[in-house]
Amino acid sequence: MKDKNMLNYDTNVKVNPIFMNLAKVSELTKVSPRMLRYYESLGLIKPHRASNNYRSYTQKDIENIKKIKILNDAGMHLKDIQVLLPCFDLDERVFTLCSVVQEKLQTELMHVSEQLNKLQTSQSLLQSFLTKGKAESTKL
Repeated sequence: MKDKNMLNYDTNVKVNPIFMNLAKVSELTKVSPRMLRYYESLGLIKPHRASNNYRSYTQKDIENIKKIKILNDAGMHLKDIQVLLPCFDLDERVFTLCSVVQEKLQTELMHVSEQLNKLQTSQSLLQSFLTKGKAESTKL
């Protein structure tokens, strides 16, 4: 059973195992061609190169792109995703908790908690300004 709080990603879309080109993969995954090329430059995906040097993507590439999107939306940095990618189960949305994964997740959770604390402080300050402030007179 999947967590209700998880973002809704269609992980059940299966594609033809035949190689697909960049445009088709972009359309299927909703990731821009530019971002797909960037993922490749970082080593996150490794599409096959045809004799004409065009990229050809497999089902495994599509699954990795979906994993990258989910992890990035969870706040993970792309450089960390490279380490975490092999440990992430797309269908169940869980990690194999090796020491590297545990460390990365703990670090990211700490960063999110710090950001949350800062936002709560900002919210309290703004609320106090509204509560204690004086309304400007609107004399015409």
